[in-house]
Amino acid sequence: METNAATPKVNPAEKKGFLNSINHFRGIAIIFIVMAHCYRPAGWQLETLADKACFNLMMNGTVFFVFISGFLFHHVFYHRWDYKKYMKSKTKFVFVPYLLLSLPWIIWHITAGTDPALHVLYADIDKPAVAASWYVITGRTLTAYWYIPMGMMLFALSPWVMHLIKRQHLLIVAIPLFIIAMIIHRPESNLNAIQSLFYFLPVYLFGVWGSAHRDKLFPFIDKYWLVMLVLAILLAVGQAYWFGAGVLNKAAFEFTVPDLMLPQKILLTLVILAILNKFEHISIKPLQKLAEVSFAIYFIHPWLTTPWWMIYESPDLFGFNGQGNILTTLIVTMGVIFISYFIAVALKKVLSKKSRYLIGW
Repeated sequence: METNAATPKVNPAEKKGFLNSINHFRGIAIIFIVMAHCYRPAGWQLETLADKACFNLMMNGTVFFVFISGFLFHHVFYHRWDYKKYMKSKTKFVFVPYLLLSLPWIIWHITAGTDPALHVLYADIDKPAVAASWYVITGRTLTAYWYIPMGMMLFALSPWVMHLIKRQHLLIVAIPLFIIAMIIHRPESNLNAIQSLFYFLPVYLFGVWGSAHRDKLFPFIDKYWLVMLVLAILLAVGQAYWFGAGVLNKAAFEFTVPDLMLPQKILLTLVILAILNKFEHISIKPLQKLAEVSFAIYFIHPWLTTPWWMIYESPDLFGFNGQGNILTTLIVTMGVIFISYFIAVALKKVLSKKSRYLIGW
């Protein structure tokens, strides 16, 4: 008869399977991402310090998305790694939907778009073919689509990430990259995919490390999540007081203040993960549904939010005229998510499995 002492211990970091906490986090992440594109139509003007601090806590939810992506890369793919299949899948179900959904807007920008057209305003391009290429490379067709050119480069770097995992060099590389990211910030108008890659790459590596070392990470954040929450709030308030509100996009080599939002979002990532991990045994159906359709919502929601300012020339579509706040922003956000969700479900029903080529789901 075997004793307990003879029973081999299983490292939590080696346990593979469905994680409610990470899936719930995906649902929360898409809410933050959509909120960042809904504050203007919700009439929220940032005047008070409290408004600016709340805004700083809300913005840059892409950090959540990238951390989760890194976490799932290790959790899902590390033990069944096939680079060719991985990139083929990402091309079919990420890049192809991006191209298909961008195409109508690329045509619109080149033919009847804003005056001046965005490719003229930002890049001084007048040739249609060059302009079309510029929109694909930058993702400037719709709000939020800038993520895909950067994301495809991130996917392409996965052999290097695998090398870092095997050599146990994730943090050795991620920490100096994190400092660089705080210095270079996100690019102006999110047009430079390479700068975006350098900004988000350490976040991705932190996510990979978090999955590989769940046995160390989860007890730590469970113990200190309240301290990290206070620090995140202090960083948001400090940024609001000294540097203002929102992501401080700039040219990579322009010297300016450090980006306080990145460490704030990393802390908030760990706080949310710690809280969700306490309910790992519970399936929260609304968040599970959001997580399931999150990438489709990402692709669809800019079709609802972008025309508010590009076609109607004003984001104040509902006539809030500056009377909005964080609550109206949340209401508009949930409305956009609700509509995007049902569009995704309808497309899934009509197109079946082929819907993945259009909306990634």
